Amino acid sequence: MIQIQDISFGYEEEQETLSNIDLEIAQGECIVLTGESGCGKTTVTKLINGLIPHFVEGGVLSGQVFVNGLEVVKTEMYRLAEEVSSVFQNPKSQFFNIDSDSEITFGLENAGVDPKKIKERYDATVSALKIQPLLGRNIFSMSGGEKQSLAFASVYAMNPSVFVLDEPTANLDADAIETLRGQILQLKKEGRTVVIAEHRLDFLMDLIDRAVFIQDGKIVQIFSGAEFRQLSEEQRIKMGLRS
Repeated sequence: MIQIQDISFGYEEEQETLSNIDLEIAQGECIVLTGESGCGKTTVTKLINGLIPHFVEGGVLSGQVFVNGLEVVKTEMYRLAEEVSSVFQNPKSQFFNIDSDSEITFGLENAGVDPKKIKERYDATVSALKIQPLLGRNIFSMSGGEKQSLAFASVYAMNPSVFVLDEPTANLDADAIETLRGQILQLKKEGRTVVIAEHRLDFLMDLIDRAVFIQDGKIVQIFSGAEFRQLSEEQRIKMGLRS
C-alpha cells in the first residue's frame, strides 16, 4: 500500500510544485497520474520511489509518504528499492551494462542475491515478459522500444511489489506502446501495484483502476476507471488531456 499524507513540496523554497497532496493506493491497483505538463505528476512519482528526498537536493518537503509500511524519508534507498522499482522516460538513463543479459541481472547481482536465485529470476522474467528476442544483444544496437522493454525487464527481475513508470511512452512508437501495455497487463495479473505518470492515455484506458487528475500541483479529482473512460471529449479538452 502507498500512503501520501498531506504532502507539499517545492524544488525551491519560494516555488511550490505540490500542495497538500493526499492519496492512498491499495496493493494491486493500477493508477494513472495525469494532467498538463508541469502539473506535478512526475514529482509525485519521485516521492514514491524515494528520489525525493534522497536524491533531489535543496527541496522543501512537508508531509509523509509510506510504501508498504516504510516511511520513505526515513528509509535507506537500498531498502526502498526492494519494494519499489522505476521505469523512466529515457531507458538509457538507467542502464549500467552494454549487453542485455547483464542488464537484466545487474540489480540482483548488486543486491548480493544468490547466483541460483538470480538464474531463477532471469528465467522467470524472460518467460513472463516474452523478451527472448532481446537476449544476448548489444544495447546500442537496440531500437528505442527494445531499450524500454529491456529497462522494464531489468526492474521486473528485482521482483518488487510496486512499479513506478514516469511517462514510459514518451519516445515509443505504436508497436512499442503495445508491448508496454502487455507488460503492464502482466503486472496486473500478478497483483502488483502500478503507478504511471502519463500524457498518452488511450493504451491505458482499460487497464487503470483509477485516474488521478492533477492541476497546478493539486489533486483536483480522482476518477474510477469507468468514470474516466466516460469523460466526454469536451470535458477532456477542458482538462487539457489527450484523447
